[in-house]
Amino acid sequence: MRSMTGFGTGVANADGITVTVELRAVNHRFLDVSVRLPASLAPYELEIRTLLRDRVARGRISCSAQIAMEQTAARAGPDAQRIEQGLALLHGLAARLTAATGARPEIRLEHLLMVPDLFRGADAEPGETILLGALRDALAVAIDGLNAMRDREGTELAGELARRAARLRELLAKVNELAPTVARETLDRLNARLAQLVTDGIDPQRLAQEAAILADRASIGEECERLASHLEQFDQALADSGQVAKRINFLLQEMHREVNTMGAKTNLLALTQLVIAMKEEIENMREQVQNLE
Repeated sequence: MRSMTGFGTGVANADGITVTVELRAVNHRFLDVSVRLPASLAPYELEIRTLLRDRVARGRISCSAQIAMEQTAARAGPDAQRIEQGLALLHGLAARLTAATGARPEIRLEHLLMVPDLFRGADAEPGETILLGALRDALAVAIDGLNAMRDREGTELAGELARRAARLRELLAKVNELAPTVARETLDRLNARLAQLVTDGIDPQRLAQEAAILADRASIGEECERLASHLEQFDQALADSGQVAKRINFLLQEMHREVNTMGAKTNLLALTQLVIAMKEEIENMREQVQNLE
């Protein structure tokens, strides 16, 4: 079981470049990925989204990446080979001019600086293969960290849900103890109602309908049995791996329905208090399930 909230970071180095990826995840009904990248990594946004979709099922994921390059003397400064080539070019041109005109031109620094590509830049872009490999490695580490945190939070959340389910069983046991009292109370109301209907001289068909309605309200046994069954399925879902949030949420909706029906069938104060307590537990569980993937 996995939570939808978490954080992960990954760093990868290759050929003098360092790529850092950060991932932040919060709750969302579906998978929603937002990516923020520097210009040098922008061409790989689709690659990032694909890798995230392969390993994250739900949640709003914010991905940011940065790239840093080593700045060493070997990477920045004059290119000695290019300078030698430039000087040879200038001397050759000077010799040709002397041969043609007899004048001996002077070669100055500004002439040399006009030769292109005399200096190497410190921020030269690395090769595509190197950059993409570093990005993938950093992203994989970040996803591992993100999912590890989501797994830890999911385990804690599963424990909390299990504790609340156990509390719900305790309340259900108390409801079962009160069930005979509920039946007697409802039967007394049924008899009083039937006596009133007979006194009023109501139509026999209407009398039968009223009796059937009140008789149906005389027991909460079915609701208790269904709630117990839902709790068993709830335990099974908690024990299962994978994406169980939708299944658990459905079971909680059904539990809420059964508890509501119990409350509607009686005016007994003790049972009403138990129903309110069960509703509170179920509502808390439904809020927590929203954090599950």
